Amino acid sequence: MLNRDKLTTNVSLLGGFSLALIGTTCCALPILLVALGMGSAVVAMVSTLPWLVTVSQYKHITFTLTAIILAYCFWRLTRMTACEPGSQNTLKWQRRALWFSSAILIISMFTAYLLLPLSLWLDS
Repeated sequence: MLNRDKLTTNVSLLGGFSLALIGTTCCALPILLVALGMGSAVVAMVSTLPWLVTVSQYKHITFTLTAIILAYCFWRLTRMTACEPGSQNTLKWQRRALWFSSAILIISMFTAYLLLPLSLWLDS
């Protein structure tokens, strides 16, 4: 029998993780590569994946959608309890994946919105 709550939580976790990775790819990764002196890698990445330019133009929507999905995942996981013998381990891994996705989102948002103003402020 298929556990609907577990399936819904897994799908929303996967969606949040995927959107967090897209946010990293469009915003944090190019800034990191340019800072490391690999600007040509960014040019190659953008020419290979032109949709990254569109995603980076609408990064506020991407980050907001990711935050909403991750908040939904937090809400779902706080409501779930381990009733079956093997489900305690599953809940533990789901919580770890959720915290990892949240960390990726926070790092991406910091890089996309605060890194440049912070570096300009430190230089002055």
